[in-house]
Amino acid sequence: MLIRILLCNRRGSLFLVLVPGVYIIISSQIIICIESNIKDIYDSLVLLDAQNRILLTHRTSTIGSFANAHVFPGGNQDPKDASPEFCAIRETFEETGVLLTNPEPPSSLLPQFSQIRRDVHSRTHSLTFNQFLKENGLEADVGGLIPFTTWITPPTMKKRYETHMFLGFLPLSSSSTSSSSSSSQLPTSDGGVETVSTTFMTAEEILTGLKQNSIILFPPQAYLVTRLARFLNDKGLKVEEQRERIKKWIEEEGVGKYVFEPRPEGKTKDGKRLILGYGPRGDVNRKSVLRFGKTGLPADLQIVEATEAAKL
Repeated sequence: MLIRILLCNRRGSLFLVLVPGVYIIISSQIIICIESNIKDIYDSLVLLDAQNRILLTHRTSTIGSFANAHVFPGGNQDPKDASPEFCAIRETFEETGVLLTNPEPPSSLLPQFSQIRRDVHSRTHSLTFNQFLKENGLEADVGGLIPFTTWITPPTMKKRYETHMFLGFLPLSSSSTSSSSSSSQLPTSDGGVETVSTTFMTAEEILTGLKQNSIILFPPQAYLVTRLARFLNDKGLKVEEQRERIKKWIEEEGVGKYVFEPRPEGKTKDGKRLILGYGPRGDVNRKSVLRFGKTGLPADLQIVEATEAAKL
């Protein structure tokens, strides 16, 4: 059971939510939320490379969660993980081979990553991620990650879990195409264990694929890419300027404090797509609009302003 004490920063906002998560309102600023059936905690990393492209993995069709979908790397917390940020960095390395450390991994170590990943990922090999870092004088760059929303699966689902999203950046000095750089880490799949492929893509490429249904995203991934796109698609900004504006937006809007709890709020006028809200602790100004195909995967997914959703 998760018990939260929430500080509400929306002036004068009182609410009651009739879902399995029970909200006890103390005042307009303090709300206690009791989540009774959240069992698993996951951590995920939205990682931008030196060109501010976004790292995506394409999940296998046999994986339990998000099968066939494109997701950010991440996974279940391990008891040995020192923090949620550490978990996100470890999972990203296991799934993609991209390692975010301080100092940066030396170029001489990169050729060994493939075998190291297999050993660490197997959980049966004696080598652990912690041991690998220590032996090579590296530390997971947990201080470089920025909290980037929390998502809780809808209360109607039998299996519920909570995912902490983080935003991270590869150094600007690196080049994803230059083999001479110590940071030239090209993402690769984990050999079909969890992913079919993994690559860096521009926000524009991702959203174009989403619109054409050639890329399958779930609402969390679609929301975050959509929000980032207004900065990353601005060709008039240099890469460093894009990053600074993203950081400023996250801080000013309080994005890292958002807790999204997607739930149906109706259908579009033609009855073909669902409108999902994000709950009172998420972004109340935006909605997900989508339909679910025969396989249960989302399609025709859009992230729109709440006022626009009301017109669809």
